[in-house]
Amino acid sequence: MANMKLYLLLGLFAFVLRMLVIQGAEGTCRLLGKFDLRGFMESENHMLIIGGMFPIHFRTIPEKEPTTSEPVSPKCEGFNFRGFRWARAMIHAVQEVNNRLDILPNITLGYHIYDTCFTTSKTVEGTLAYLTGQNETMPNFRCSAGAPLVAVIGAGGSTLTIASSRIVGLYYFPEVGYASSCSVLSDKYQFPSFLRTIPNDNHQSLAMAELVRHFGWVWIGTIAADDDYGKYGIKYFKQNVEKSGICIAFSETIPKIYSREKILEVVEAIKESTANIIVVYSSDIDLSPLMEAIAHNNITGKTWIASEAWVTSALIAKPEYFSFLGGTIGFGVRRGDIPGLKDFLLDVHPDNDARDDLTIEFWQTAFNCTWPNSSIPYNTDFRINVTGRESGVHPVSDQLCTGKEKLEDIKNTYLDVSELRITYNVYKAVFTVAHFLGFVNDVRDNYSR
Repeated sequence: MANMKLYLLLGLFAFVLRMLVIQGAEGTCRLLGKFDLRGFMESENHMLIIGGMFPIHFRTIPEKEPTTSEPVSPKCEGFNFRGFRWARAMIHAVQEVNNRLDILPNITLGYHIYDTCFTTSKTVEGTLAYLTGQNETMPNFRCSAGAPLVAVIGAGGSTLTIASSRIVGLYYFPEVGYASSCSVLSDKYQFPSFLRTIPNDNHQSLAMAELVRHFGWVWIGTIAADDDYGKYGIKYFKQNVEKSGICIAFSETIPKIYSREKILEVVEAIKESTANIIVVYSSDIDLSPLMEAIAHNNITGKTWIASEAWVTSALIAKPEYFSFLGGTIGFGVRRGDIPGLKDFLLDVHPDNDARDDLTIEFWQTAFNCTWPNSSIPYNTDFRINVTGRESGVHPVSDQLCTGKEKLEDIKNTYLDVSELRITYNVYKAVFTVAHFLGFVNDVRDNYSR
């Protein structure tokens, strides 16, 4: 294990050292196959670039009809205030590193941040864009003469990170995960350049099993998201509890791509089972449709054991869910404080950058108003919800935004800095990369003397 860590460190060192010397491909190049990626970029007058991938939206808009034409990069919907805060926290951390003289003296960091829309397809698009240097489709040819990209912070959930890390790992390109806890990511043969600031899920699964044994529960149900995070997490949990003679009453999966029929099947399994203890391994985004369906069917009297991805999520901790989620037990990610973050989060406004369409969408969604002369949609939902009603757009206000709205007045997760957990992991990930770059810079300086 010590040798493996040493090899990884030397590999990352060699890669970053090479990127510090090579400033980009010579000449000009042009690639075909554009992606539709949204995010934040700040690269001018910076020596090194850090990439970041965050779920600023909940999902992509499904195609209404199959098409035989060339695939088109999908649009996204469902603004995610929590993911927007994570992205802003990364920008805050990069600026803090640049303002300090003890980490990277004489070197400034820029950033390229992409929205994954909590989907694998968008994550892969962002990953390929990092490797090519443009919003293009060829992973083995970097067409960029700007500052070199030295690492990626991302990509959010475990399934998204597995998809991106398999690609960047082919080039031993460093990726630091902030919310990817799946145990399979610890396999250095599959993911040689992946690191993370969140614990391996095996620890959580074992703790859940100990919790069940502690309370003497012997008849339980399990629900897992239909992805690597849910499947590996619940598998390891089952292996531990079944050794103690604990029986699994039912085992259901939540679809990764929204399916009303599948959600209702899970609801029926819960209603028909006599098990009152239910262990759920899922992200808050994947779990949200199921919670909506449980509330609609008025299922109560269950004790829920939550994984870290949803136990502290405001998307699930809604007043309308308190009647059946009261008493939920789970293990949260370690929290931390980030100096100056609250003020930085408040310093966001559409007028700061007329090209920043994500901030315009954030403003429209937060205050339920339409920014003047803006064609950016908001509050869209092209799914069919659990009641069977189909609506392309939620009710939106005809009122125009004035720009004088006060962020202090909104009540959502964006400004909630009281329990910084994943946000703190993002912050730590940026500083992990910065300190490593500082180490490489010191070695290079000593070598050149």
